[in-house]
Amino acid sequence: MELTSLQATTNQSQTAGSTKSKGTLTQEDFMNLFVTQMKNQNPLEPMDSYQMATQLAQFNSVEALQNLTASNKNLELYQATMNNLQLASLIGKKVQASGNTLEKNLGTVSEGYYQLPKTGKVTLQIFGSNGNLVRSIDAGTKDTSEQKFVWDGKDQQGVTLPDGTYTFQVSAVDEKGQSIQVSPYTIGTVTGISFENGISYVHIGSRKITLSEILAIL
Repeated sequence: MELTSLQATTNQSQTAGSTKSKGTLTQEDFMNLFVTQMKNQNPLEPMDSYQMATQLAQFNSVEALQNLTASNKNLELYQATMNNLQLASLIGKKVQASGNTLEKNLGTVSEGYYQLPKTGKVTLQIFGSNGNLVRSIDAGTKDTSEQKFVWDGKDQQGVTLPDGTYTFQVSAVDEKGQSIQVSPYTIGTVTGISFENGISYVHIGSRKITLSEILAIL
């Protein structure tokens, strides 16, 4: 008698008051089925040792797979916990993060940074939250060292702009007038962390970034 047919027979013999059925076999279920199969086998055609060994091997494989799945879930939970602890330890620290965001808060503007792969003439442009250009700055010729700039929070006419989130764009050309690729980034203090849809975020002012966007802890 095959194990699958025996399982079906056993399920059909359950009491009428039982309304729930199991979706998977546990070790106890398998042993009960196996013993029942042994009791109900044809005495004239008993199950041979090879068939018994095959069924036991199949069950051991399924059990090993279930144990592996459980271990993987525990590992994922452990990794998530460690990541959360790592993020919490960043609160209050300064970090360097990829991006081109500037935060103006209580009149103070966060610092912007960029680095050129070769010497070039640089122009900085500041944009408002709606994408409109509010300031253009000729930064002169810069070399390949790390460059920091601090915007005074004013527009092209010298009018002080309100607090909020702004973005900057760095354009550069070499001595031949050829465009140079620029890598902008920002530095700010981590003020908090949050978790949304299984993703962890670090808060730098009103900006939320993932751990992969952090370039350095200062």
